[in-house]
Amino acid sequence: MPLSLKIPALTDKPLMIAETRPQKISDFLENLPLANPLSAATALFEEMEILNRQKIASDVRVKALELYRIAVASISEILASYYCKSGLPLPPQAKTCAGAAESLWLELGYGYKLALIDEQNKLFSLSSGKSNALIIQRAIEAMSQLALVYYKTYFSPPSSLWSDLNQLYLHAVHQSLHEVEVPISAENMGTISNTFKQTLLVSLAYPQHLAPLDIKRVSDYAARYADHARLQDVGLLESTAGIFLVSLQSDKAPIPYVKNAKDKLSAGDVFLVTVDLARVIHKHIQLLQSDSLPKNNDLPPDASDARYIDLLTHLIKHWGASPKRVFNRSRKSDGVKLGVGIAAAHFYIGGEQHASIPDASEDNIELSDDRLISPKISAAEFTLGHWIITNISAGGMALRKPVNPQDNIRVGDIVSVKEDKSAGWSVGVIRWATNDDQEYLDVGAQLIAPTAKAIGITRISPAVHEQGLLLAEVPMLKQPASIIAPSGTFGPARLLDIEEDGKTIRVMITKLIERTSRFERFGFSEIS
Repeated sequence: MPLSLKIPALTDKPLMIAETRPQKISDFLENLPLANPLSAATALFEEMEILNRQKIASDVRVKALELYRIAVASISEILASYYCKSGLPLPPQAKTCAGAAESLWLELGYGYKLALIDEQNKLFSLSSGKSNALIIQRAIEAMSQLALVYYKTYFSPPSSLWSDLNQLYLHAVHQSLHEVEVPISAENMGTISNTFKQTLLVSLAYPQHLAPLDIKRVSDYAARYADHARLQDVGLLESTAGIFLVSLQSDKAPIPYVKNAKDKLSAGDVFLVTVDLARVIHKHIQLLQSDSLPKNNDLPPDASDARYIDLLTHLIKHWGASPKRVFNRSRKSDGVKLGVGIAAAHFYIGGEQHASIPDASEDNIELSDDRLISPKISAAEFTLGHWIITNISAGGMALRKPVNPQDNIRVGDIVSVKEDKSAGWSVGVIRWATNDDQEYLDVGAQLIAPTAKAIGITRISPAVHEQGLLLAEVPMLKQPASIIAPSGTFGPARLLDIEEDGKTIRVMITKLIERTSRFERFGFSEIS
């Protein structure tokens, strides 16, 4: 079956002849201005574009691409350090960096797809199966990395990307190449199957619900443990937990498999089974919780980060079983005001003022970073966004607003929410974001408390003062009172002084309820 991949048109009479001599390409790469990653990316893109617009023997093309591949990965990593730190909508420089990374991976993928089509069109090919396996693996890898650029900037990958990915894997299966080992790096070997499974797993982790750093961690985890997931032919199943449908003859991303679904299974459909992978994640969570990781463990170095367990818990939820909606959503078009961050929530919930702040010169009290703001601050210091509710449920709302460069919102942010017809502020968390419509920004906010109180928090040792929110007990939901504070406040049994309405009480932290890169929420008990 002929491949129908997205590739550029080739010219018979190019204005410039592509450089294909390995030594010349190596010299070019050594002289790239890496101190200026955008300039380096532009120069690299232009060379690959010249290569991928003219007819070249597939083996010669692949040799050139193998040299470019290393530079693309290195420069893309530098570019990511710029756009991954930005809030939404992306500011101009971050958007330019993301666009440069997108172009590099897109062009690299074009090259390997062109080489594969050349091999497919040959009447007699002297290339080995391993050579073709390497070409397919590299093409899937490039598009997988391209998808990561989209995920980290909260854009959905285009359907053409999934069409190509699915075709390439199916072609590899038909040629019995999907389990052939090829070099991934100087130290590691890999297969088409594992690279494809890694791509599927990242998509199924709901990356629009994650911060860019966590998306990178998911990709790394999937690369390490994708061999514990398996792709198999469709058939009868006792349970649909950890079963996902991959339609290889479509342009669709994988989806959780629903037993007795209305749509019948089609030719080319396979199941991705993650049951064994879920067991591995459970084991890693237990080892991290008990602080008993063996010295020779194969987890990444940043697994020691306290939030890594939270990420693994997220993966269990999305890879181990299909998440179910708790509440039905309904359409709505009312407006809301949205303040982003703990400082904004503290300000608006506190009646548009901040509580008095201890003098940092007294009693060795340290003011925490930029978390404290003068009580004299005005509302002008905060960007209060006006959003439209596109749909709503008992647990949250989907929000949309025209893009404004002054907005600065991230997945995991605490938000203060006030509906146009409401008198008070509620508290929510940004759970997902999409930037697909470049004129509008869409986010999803989960409401975690109908009301809150603005409080001051002082850590006892070392003495650090910061702002926080006190969420009242909800007896009907058996939800105890809790505190929201900036990241880094939580510590098991840590003592805090809580200032509310001019009174100070001492509390001890009892339980971590939730933690993101932007805040921590924990339970406490009052110490008399």
